[in-house]
Amino acid sequence: MAAIGVEDDTQITCKLITKLPQAYRVPGVSVAVPSSITRLGLSKMINHLLELDPVKPFDFLINGELVRQSLKKFLLANTISAESVLDIEYVFAVEPPKPKQQHPHDDWVSGVAMRADTIITGCYDGVLRCWQGGEVRSTTRLHSGPIKAVALLPEEQGSLVLTAGQDHTVQLVHAPALDTNADATEEATTLAVYRDHTDAVASVAPSPQGTLFVSSSWDSSLRVWSTGASVAEAAREAAAAEPEAARAARAKRRKGEAGEAAPSAALEQRCRQELSGHSQCASSVAWPTADTIISGSWDHSVRRWDAETAVNVDTFNGSKAVYCVAAEPEGSELVAFGGAERALHVWDPRTPIGRETSQKLYASHTDWISAVAWHPTSEHHVATASYDKTLKLWDLRTAVPLHTLQGHTDKVLCVSWAGNILVSGGADCTVRSYTVVM
Repeated sequence: MAAIGVEDDTQITCKLITKLPQAYRVPGVSVAVPSSITRLGLSKMINHLLELDPVKPFDFLINGELVRQSLKKFLLANTISAESVLDIEYVFAVEPPKPKQQHPHDDWVSGVAMRADTIITGCYDGVLRCWQGGEVRSTTRLHSGPIKAVALLPEEQGSLVLTAGQDHTVQLVHAPALDTNADATEEATTLAVYRDHTDAVASVAPSPQGTLFVSSSWDSSLRVWSTGASVAEAAREAAAAEPEAARAARAKRRKGEAGEAAPSAALEQRCRQELSGHSQCASSVAWPTADTIISGSWDHSVRRWDAETAVNVDTFNGSKAVYCVAAEPEGSELVAFGGAERALHVWDPRTPIGRETSQKLYASHTDWISAVAWHPTSEHHVATASYDKTLKLWDLRTAVPLHTLQGHTDKVLCVSWAGNILVSGGADCTVRSYTVVM
């Protein structure tokens, strides 16, 4: 097959196709466009053909890859013939994220999660904060050291949050701010405490059903625990049976020193299962499907585990410490991870390691990647946070980021999605949220 020459400015015959709703479909006829046309020119053409008002930005795919050059350069780079009719698929472009809110904190923000209009944050001061409408609704000191991560249980389990602490514990917390029928200013309450780790807990991830969760730790282990509504109910029953004198004494101590974590009648929980294999800090964990757990470690590896048998079924061995992992939410088995190598990696465990298609690299950050979050409903879109003070939004169908989000003035430590809202926190003691139109 012949690709167009670099000096050519020929006409290319193409067919514009889409999976968008009928209102955005152009007639299925072939059109001729100049080889020098860019995606901006193609987008203007789609808007003209559809007579859209207001105009909408579109992106374009050839053989599943987003076009980020002129057609001429794209075809040359990919050795694609210009002599036959070229299928070009168009999709809605992801517009630049719009800053939504900014929330100041008293210390580094190391964990963040969001549901509806409520943002939950965990900080290095050991405090869990709940935000609504730009205002802090409740502030509860939970851990005796920094909170390293937070995770929401599925909504059907109730208004429950997991917090991972540098004090070697995980806590199951009831956060009334997540409950539309509760007083949003009521403090969060610890229902259960998980204590088997022997070093700081780095990350937590609930199972898809929310009845279990997995934690990863600086002690290099992963541990699986029971959680959810059943544990919360057992904790409430135990608290109701507590003698009145003990409750009064605990309430009095709660009003003690500001630097002391609030005492609690929480249930003590022991781990159900330990997953051993990492040789250094197990820095991050994800639980994408009922039978699969993903972990990343400072030992340079990313591992897939059978959640039922605790067997390590796949391992990707890299060259640098891994700080964060995320799994594609639609069940494709793709794993995104980042760390000291500064590049975002996407690993496909279904392809034998060593083949070119087993992993892809996306390089743009200039410092360590500290957090990664896959969009909850899109297999293509991933957000990364970095020590270079930026967030980046990626479409995995192109090697360059869609957008770079500035604003943080120090290391960005955490990032999370809630629908089309992107939330981040960092060492500048702020949480920032952005609206992403997709």
